Amino acid sequence: MHHLLLLVVLLGWILFLFLSWQIALPLYVIGIVISLAIYWKIIQSQRQQPVIGKRAMIGDQAVVVSLKEGEAEVDYQGEIWRAVSSQPLQAGQKVVIEGVEGLILRVKPAP
Repeated sequence: MHHLLLLVVLLGWILFLFLSWQIALPLYVIGIVISLAIYWKIIQSQRQQPVIGKRAMIGDQAVVVSLKEGEAEVDYQGEIWRAVSSQPLQAGQKVVIEGVEGLILRVKPAP
């Protein structure tokens, strides 16, 4: 990301070297404005929550489908996952995903 800042400086140096300042200055200002807009979009995209992967699942809700020997099967976005919980669960109950350990979800009952 810092290379864009260096590119703006290099572009400005080249503009002022070969053009008069009356032409180079407006072009340089336009380049700076475009660079700042690009930086703003980059910063916004880095602050967004993940939309895929394990980190995106945490905090989402799933529904308990069945219970077997201390483990549950939950439906999360149309997929059946194995899940464990420190609290008792019931079939049909909504749960919140607290973590993902391999292919097993750590869940708790939804409030």
